[in-house]
Amino acid sequence: MPSAQPQSRGCATAAVVAAALVLVVLAAGAVWYVANRNDPETGDFASAPECAVAETEALDALVPDHALEVEEPVGGEQDPFGSGWQCRWATPGGPGEVVPGTATLVIVAAPNPGGVTTAVDNLRTTTSQHETRKLEGVGDEAVTWVQGEPYTVSCVGARVSNLYLETCYSVAGGYDAVEPAEEERIVAGAEELAVSVVEALPESVPE
Repeated sequence: MPSAQPQSRGCATAAVVAAALVLVVLAAGAVWYVANRNDPETGDFASAPECAVAETEALDALVPDHALEVEEPVGGEQDPFGSGWQCRWATPGGPGEVVPGTATLVIVAAPNPGGVTTAVDNLRTTTSQHETRKLEGVGDEAVTWVQGEPYTVSCVGARVSNLYLETCYSVAGGYDAVEPAEEERIVAGAEELAVSVVEALPESVPE
């Protein structure tokens, strides 16, 4: 810890946080495919858990003094990919008492019947635009990737039954929030966050 912390991160903090909050949102205009809605495999989740599912000890450690800045619905009954939530947490700006970080979550339950097949396709379609690496031990299947511009952000896309969830994480390299932390640290944080969210999921959400 430095002997003298900056008095204010001001615009630098805002830039760090804003640049790092990259959500792969299931938005209008995105291309989604339902592989086979006649597939009888029914998933465990009639709806997606809300943002609070990510309020874990890992989030507390990775994004100090965080505030929930975004909690918005995604999709709906008429959307074949499903519905859920997009969430964003960030360390507030101001005096440099902690190194600022940010985390995001998109969590979507694909509709049944055939929810598992649709969630598989959601994972494939959303992550196909990135150069991914397979991640073992996170849900039923998962991949991870890094976005280097304009600010280093690491993300994990995972499937648990008929849920698609995506967590992203970034943190500054110091109190002044001028530069990002080392990529290795950001990647490790993103994976830790993803694991914590998956472990916090209920076994199912009934209708």
